[in-house]
Amino acid sequence: MLSFLSSALVLAAFVAAGVVAIVVLRSRYRAADADEGAWETALAEYKQLRDKGVLSAEEYRKIRTLVEPRIESDAHKTPVGPGRAQPARRVG
Repeated sequence: MLSFLSSALVLAAFVAAGVVAIVVLRSRYRAADADEGAWETALAEYKQLRDKGVLSAEEYRKIRTLVEPRIESDAHKTPVGPGRAQPARRVG
């Protein structure tokens, strides 16, 4: 009887560890998906500031040259498929 209880406890521990691992991986995956498009959104906001006259064209160009490589590298990391965003397009 004692060996049965210890085996059941070990099995329960393995199942709990598996559930925790799944929850952690799922939260990291969702956080990564939430970050997709952050650079595109930021660049679009800078473009709006340029259009309003808050940023000069030269300032916007400098920001764009810093941000575009990150957008392109994110687009290469993210596979395009069902439920996935299309690769980033140039803003402005």
